[in-house]
Amino acid sequence: MLDSDASTAKTLTLVAIILQVVFFVIGIFEVIALVVLFSFRPSVTTSTGTTVTSQVAPISGLAIISLVFSFALLIGIVWIILDYLLIYKKLKTERVKEAETPAIVLGIIQLIFGGLIPGILLIIAYVKIRDSENRRRYMPEGQQGTPP
Repeated sequence: MLDSDASTAKTLTLVAIILQVVFFVIGIFEVIALVVLFSFRPSVTTSTGTTVTSQVAPISGLAIISLVFSFALLIGIVWIILDYLLIYKKLKTERVKEAETPAIVLGIIQLIFGGLIPGILLIIAYVKIRDSENRRRYMPEGQQGTPP
């Protein structure tokens, strides 16, 4: 059974993963909205019979924006998978020590690459994992209380 610090770290990791999934879904809706927005080209027929098409943005602009958002969504999927496999799954199976390094590394990397809130949550989870390990290291098995 996980102690309170490891359990808190597991919860923080789960919240970080859920936030990343929410951001991922929002990103998908943004890409869909951009495609719809940029593909809509209203046309007007003049009195002389010619059709004038108004183009909101050039196709190359749409392609660049779509590539940027697609790359960001791909990175989001990678973060979700890595956080789940390297941190949450290990905490769930009570391998607390093995989740320590991935928590700090992924937390820092996510802070650098724009995952501010999940990055902070993972760094806090790392601190809680360290607290759990310190408690386990300094306390005999079965004893309650706080470490010296």
